[in-house]
Amino acid sequence: MPVDPVCGIELDEELALIHDHDGKKVYFCCSGCRRIFLKKPRKYKNNI
Repeated sequence: MPVDPVCGIELDEELALIHDHDGKKVYFCCSGCRRIFLKKPRKYKNNI
C-alpha cells in the first residue's frame, strides 16, 4: 500500500490523489498534503 509522504498515512491506491514527480507516482491522502509536498518536495524525497 502506498504511503502519503507528508503525513505518513497508508492509502488505498484507488482513493488517493496521485502526482507524478520525477517519474515516480506519489500518493496523497488529500489536496492539503499534496500542496505541502509541492512547495518543498526535497523535504519529503526520502519518503517517496
